[in-house]
Amino acid sequence: MTIRSKNVIIVGAGVAGLAAADALAKHPSIHVTLLEAKDRIGGRVYTQRNTVDPSLPLSARIPPSCHSVPIDVGASWIHGADDSNPLVALTKEGHCEYVHTDSSVMFLEPGQPAAPQEDSDHIWAVVWDIFDEAQEYAAEHRNTISDQTSFKEWLTDYLEAKQSQDPEGENYMSEKDKKLVPCLAMYWADENAIPLDRVSLKYMDAEKIYPGDHSIMTNGFDRVVKVISKNLNKTRVLLEHVVHKIEYNESFVKVSSNNGSFTADAVLVAVPLGVLKANDITFSPPLPESKQLAIDRLGFGTMFKIVLYFPECFWPRDKHFINFLPTETVVTSKPDPKLTGHLNSKQLEALTTYMRDLANYSSLIPLYNAPMLIGYATNRSAELMEQLTDEEAMEVYVCQLSHYYDELIEDPERYRPIKCFMTRWHSDPFTQGSYTSIPIGAHLSDIEAFEIPVGARSYASLSSVDDTEEAATSGSVDDDNKTTVSSLDDPSTGRVFFAGEHTSPGSFASVHGAIMSGRCAAAKILD
Repeated sequence: MTIRSKNVIIVGAGVAGLAAADALAKHPSIHVTLLEAKDRIGGRVYTQRNTVDPSLPLSARIPPSCHSVPIDVGASWIHGADDSNPLVALTKEGHCEYVHTDSSVMFLEPGQPAAPQEDSDHIWAVVWDIFDEAQEYAAEHRNTISDQTSFKEWLTDYLEAKQSQDPEGENYMSEKDKKLVPCLAMYWADENAIPLDRVSLKYMDAEKIYPGDHSIMTNGFDRVVKVISKNLNKTRVLLEHVVHKIEYNESFVKVSSNNGSFTADAVLVAVPLGVLKANDITFSPPLPESKQLAIDRLGFGTMFKIVLYFPECFWPRDKHFINFLPTETVVTSKPDPKLTGHLNSKQLEALTTYMRDLANYSSLIPLYNAPMLIGYATNRSAELMEQLTDEEAMEVYVCQLSHYYDELIEDPERYRPIKCFMTRWHSDPFTQGSYTSIPIGAHLSDIEAFEIPVGARSYASLSSVDDTEEAATSGSVDDDNKTTVSSLDDPSTGRVFFAGEHTSPGSFASVHGAIMSGRCAAAKILD
């Protein structure tokens, strides 16, 4: 294929933008300028390796094993460690190491010991079977399911249809299971960063998962970033360039930032969906309705992480995860002043909201032999946690754990965490969340809408003031030439392209989806 010389601007140096830059850099006739708002590349793939000050162990009793632990602030897992996953080839090239995480312990009630392993395994098996049934139902009845029907509604009807009198009868489910299933079903809300009553039943099966284990990276996800960005020496990379406007017409695009403006033949917009939803980038002319509706309807939730560094381990050493079922008793009708009396109002609200969720942690003991827990929160809990200081958030998590582990109260000098490290993706102006979901009211076609680039058409404006004003509502008026520029989805000559996990049907909310979207967008630009 013969390609004329072409200038391309990529907005956003996350893995989607980097994958596109890497693909375009292979063609000497393509000149790429990569504009990134942050002072680093990688976007939501970001590994922190200096969270523990070397001088702390002597004064703060942080075990040396905690020092070498890389903390993946954003992406942590490979969803499907199989050669068919494009991410796996990059992990091999980057000498990445990962471990399958599959063991857990479950607490049903505060003040009670953990559930026996066989009980925990049983109820998880029941819940996963229900998830499978919901996905099969979505696939078989998609055309008749309303886009306003939530998974929570379906689950409620599903459980009501079960009977608990005859174990040998049809549709049997024990009363205990019927009580626990809705609690554990909140795992779906946590995993997808969207409340259960907002999850679209119609598209429960929309995300296609590769075969293979779900594995956590143990030596840093940033190794993938290094592999993708190894050819950036052929690309002009400009950090701390916050783009606020993208103008385009039939001939070129103009991208304006806090550090100047740039013109090119095409622009690839690879910023997170949260930035698009916040309208932090103005498009002139405005994007076509298909793109605007997609941006408005798709969900973009937050996954919050807090890393807690303990002097000693007091939880099961052989488990990857610790789960706590939702509860309201301890924070409403029977609060314990010993545990919550010192919390301020913001902390109490965060604790109450969090304990109503399926609280869960991952343990780093099996991975690094380091007494560290990573606590997670999503949706409203995540937003409330981010409003706290690091110390305030750490105390909220200590309070939550204290309802189940007496050691934190009886011997705080020995067991309380020494320090913490927490994420703030929701309040980060250049992300404003973590990843995409399909809520009620949205469609899979909203993700597919980003596959078509946006072009422009110029029209002569009428001399009438009223007519000119009416035309300006769907485009932009060039005062010098008295023409109106309107946008349209244009697969053949469009100049505004999109990439990112939110543009990857079937692979949204994943690193591999972001990478594939960047490569796909690069191919379209080359074409």
